[in-house]
Amino acid sequence: MSKAQEVLDTAIANQPKKRGWWRGCLIVCLLLALPYYWVGCHTTRLRVSEETTRALGPMTADGKRLDYFRAMEERYYPPEMKTDDNGYRLIVRAFGANISDERHRHNFQTGENYSEKFDSEPLRLQVYEKLGLDPNVEPTMKPVESPWNIIYQYDKDHPVAEGERAWVHKYQDATFWTFDDFPMLEQWYEENTAGIDLLAEAVRKPAFFIPFTRKYEHAPVTESILDLELVQLPREWSRAVQARANYRLGIGDIDGVIDDIITIHHLARHSGKQGFLVSGLVGIAIEGMAISVGIGSNPEFPPTKEQIERLVRELDALPPRPAYHECLESERYFALAALQDQYWGINPGMMDDMFPITLLPFLGWAVDINIAMNRLNKVYDVITNPNPVENDDTKWVDQIFSGTSARPINPFPLLFVRSRTNKIMDSLINLLVSAMQAGREGWRRLECATNMQRLTLALLLYEKEHGTLPEGDWREAIRPYLGANADRYFQCPSHLRLAAGETNYAMIGGVPNGIDSPTRILIAEVTQPQRLGEGDGRLPFEKAQFGDRLDTDFDGLGSYHTGGMNTGFRSGGMRFVLESTEPEDLRAFLDGR
Repeated sequence: MSKAQEVLDTAIANQPKKRGWWRGCLIVCLLLALPYYWVGCHTTRLRVSEETTRALGPMTADGKRLDYFRAMEERYYPPEMKTDDNGYRLIVRAFGANISDERHRHNFQTGENYSEKFDSEPLRLQVYEKLGLDPNVEPTMKPVESPWNIIYQYDKDHPVAEGERAWVHKYQDATFWTFDDFPMLEQWYEENTAGIDLLAEAVRKPAFFIPFTRKYEHAPVTESILDLELVQLPREWSRAVQARANYRLGIGDIDGVIDDIITIHHLARHSGKQGFLVSGLVGIAIEGMAISVGIGSNPEFPPTKEQIERLVRELDALPPRPAYHECLESERYFALAALQDQYWGINPGMMDDMFPITLLPFLGWAVDINIAMNRLNKVYDVITNPNPVENDDTKWVDQIFSGTSARPINPFPLLFVRSRTNKIMDSLINLLVSAMQAGREGWRRLECATNMQRLTLALLLYEKEHGTLPEGDWREAIRPYLGANADRYFQCPSHLRLAAGETNYAMIGGVPNGIDSPTRILIAEVTQPQRLGEGDGRLPFEKAQFGDRLDTDFDGLGSYHTGGMNTGFRSGGMRFVLESTEPEDLRAFLDGR
């Protein structure tokens, strides 16, 4: 070996050892971590698309966010908004824009309710601008008010003697009244009757839409909508119109009663078209007020056959009731707006005490906003479709609604952003299910009550023409008064066991010592289906009691509505009778005492 080779070998042997294996391991780890980061941690920027944001515009002034408030305005404002074909424009011109200067809130941690004051003047100006009215023109009339506050105050100032019923209870149970019964309401009638007449004119316009308002551009959508008290105004007006209808019953103005009943129905249906679920539910409650007014409540002034026929015609001519799925589209906007707020680290509002702001940064890397919005849209695509086609999405949503979607906790999918996002979204969606189910049942219960109202009025028409109620099968006897496709009136949409050609509506047969009174139940819901065209359509009196509706063998009164059943009274009015009604009170409804 040469001297040079020895020197070279020695130099190589004595040089510092390289740590290339560490570098190799680091490179391998990075190469392995990159795919996991992409599928497990990588989230994408918010994309504006039909599948994610649903709304494609407009944007906020800074160009960073979808302006869901303006998107809702573009979607729901009718073309008549700034014309006198919008009935609410007539109301604001006459009454002014009634906007409360306080917001009611709830602390979810303490369970306490509280109020926050704010300057409502900017909201008032927005209403006038969106209706095309001059805000400097003074209102010409006093706003319509319900008589309930007067009754409550009078009850407080004038206690009744021991053993007598309080004034508020007397008024609550009065199906008709006069000033002799409630003298404190004479001034109320004088002050409100002109306003009720204007309201009756306004709700018969092609549109009746209340503008949306907000305090500032980035105000949460739900908070902005509720600031205008869209829920309270129609309900207050309806109570006033119902009070006048009951007064007109007391003095025998049956045609005036019909006018007021139809006014309430119009107001209910306009309320349901305001664009969101809570307004639709208010519309259902208002329509319940309308169908509770019995045209034959006062025996001293019974309606004529022509008046009953007029009521039926005007009920048939009402604009369509907003469908449940139509009111849910705005809920989609609310939910997407809340997700967008969370994406930007902003509390979505109205939840300050329930949803800690500190969780929002965590959601930014734990959840992919586009996957979350897409998941939410799939749910709403199914529940807002009146005729969904069965596929994987509909099956999945059905599992959520039926409560069968829960699976044993498996932590492995949580390692990946897509499955983790879907899991988190499914948990949030499950929180909405109870409200969605209650809303859907509200629509079905009203449809059931409307069916029974039509059957009850048909029975009254039969009586006017024949001098008595049907002796045999009452269902076949009243078909001529129901028009085409009469079978649709005989089925409750909530009854789970009804087949085609079956009904769950029955008269009560064999009532001992019954009195032909407006307070007597004429038809009621029963648990066991009856075949149309078979039997007399009556439930024996001894079976006319509540039982366990889940007991498939029980054959008595009951329904698939929560807590009670719809009933049609001899007066032509409807009432929801609670399952908790005492037996003696139920007996009074059945025999008219």
